[in-house]
Amino acid sequence: MLLQLNVKNLATLASVDLELTSGCIAVTGDTGAGKSLILDALELALGARANLGLVRAGTERAQIIAEFDIERLPQAKAWLSENELDQDDELVLRRTLSSEGRSKAYVNGTPISTSQLKELSEQLVLMHTQHANQKLLQPKHQLELLDEYADQGLARQRTSAAVKEWIDTLSSLHTLQADASKADAERELLGFQVEELNAFNLQAGEFEQLDREQRQLATGDTFIRVTEQTLALLSGDETGGIISHTEKIANDVSQIADGHQGLENATELLEQAAIALSEARSEVQHARDQFDLDPERLQFVEERLAQVFQLARKHKIEPEDLVQHHTNLVSRLAGIAEANDRIPMLEQKVAELEIIAQQKAAELTTIRAAAAEQLSREVTANFPDLGMEHARLEIRLIPNEALSATGAESVQFFFQPNPGQQGGPLSKIASGGELSRVNLAIQVITATRLATPTLVFDEVDVGIGGKTAAKVGELLTELAVNAQVLVVTHQPQVAGQADQHLHVQKQSDDDVTVSEARLLSRSERIDEIARMLGGHSITESTRQAAADLLRN
Repeated sequence: MLLQLNVKNLATLASVDLELTSGCIAVTGDTGAGKSLILDALELALGARANLGLVRAGTERAQIIAEFDIERLPQAKAWLSENELDQDDELVLRRTLSSEGRSKAYVNGTPISTSQLKELSEQLVLMHTQHANQKLLQPKHQLELLDEYADQGLARQRTSAAVKEWIDTLSSLHTLQADASKADAERELLGFQVEELNAFNLQAGEFEQLDREQRQLATGDTFIRVTEQTLALLSGDETGGIISHTEKIANDVSQIADGHQGLENATELLEQAAIALSEARSEVQHARDQFDLDPERLQFVEERLAQVFQLARKHKIEPEDLVQHHTNLVSRLAGIAEANDRIPMLEQKVAELEIIAQQKAAELTTIRAAAAEQLSREVTANFPDLGMEHARLEIRLIPNEALSATGAESVQFFFQPNPGQQGGPLSKIASGGELSRVNLAIQVITATRLATPTLVFDEVDVGIGGKTAAKVGELLTELAVNAQVLVVTHQPQVAGQADQHLHVQKQSDDDVTVSEARLLSRSERIDEIARMLGGHSITESTRQAAADLLRN
């Protein structure tokens, strides 16, 4: 539940610090005093969209801090754990708004996005503003409300999971069938291409090797001429070659090098040159010995290279990519065969999952039908005490054309205000006051099954008075047995039955307007309720009536 609400610099709320308890908390004050700002502050702390105009004039930043007790809220604790946020039995939400339009949100001191904050807030507070009354008119919300009442949405979750698995598997089957259909058209072409490449049997790296060999064989005459000339020059004839001359020079210079540093270095370089020339001669000789000028081999290499280029052009790829392309075609052909083999198995799985989904949906329908009948009866039983003596609510299930994640049906809240009067969907029949009271009756019935610990009602008692207002107060007090209830009210009969009384008052001078909000003592409550009963003139009779309301 909400333990504390601290507000600074929000519109006319300069500074508010409230410590709240369990039970029913009435919020009262003159029209325009700022009661709605208390709810605005709470909604901002819960992730509502920030409005630049809410920052108090002359200040740089507004801040709202809301502290909750989540000891009995396992879902909220689980959310904190999933999002790797610190958790304890107390949860602190902080929201700041800058005068420049920036907004920041924090959970237990850690920054989070407003979308995350809204997810968490759903576990903490349920707001019943005028907007929430309008939400009751939406079929989607009506269905969610019924499912929550039935079994906290567990049957719906099971159905949704089963339907999702079925639909996902069906989608995979359709994709596979489409691929197989396209593949069948290309199977023959793929088979021909693979068979052609299999016959050619080009190996990895073969193209590069053939290319090098072709260049070598094509220049064979030049290769032989150059290598033989090089060997002759290096080895020489009877008069000697470059190597022998170099060795002789090195020997002659070494004989006169003693004492001459430059000649000693020259001798060493000449000896190294002779060794290098000898090694070069060996390499050239080896290359010459290995080389075989084979016209037939050259013809074979050129013909195979020509086939490589031809196949590459045919498949619109580079020659060096032909081997990988061959591998890809083989895989594609195998995949077609595998896909065709998988289709019957996937069809069987889809059929099995559809049966399971239908079974879960049928179970959900049964649970919904029982819950709809019971909720209709219990809500209708509360109508006379809310000033709608002859009204009737009937929750009807409307079968859908197709199964969906929400089940096999939608829901309609059918409302009949009076006997003999034409009934119809709640959205078309109920007036604003009737809608507010229908919503209240539903919330009183469903509160015992709700996981949300704090409920907020904004002027749920608009347009009623007397005994009806007193009954609304009783219902809200009854509701507060199972949840913390904050109610903005103008009815003394409602405020008199609350466990706490929060009063909002606006004070103005020539320059500044400030709204103050504080919890009232018992004597202050008597004065406020007396004011609500008799206007601004408080008499002994109105004070006595206010005291009687508090005693009751």
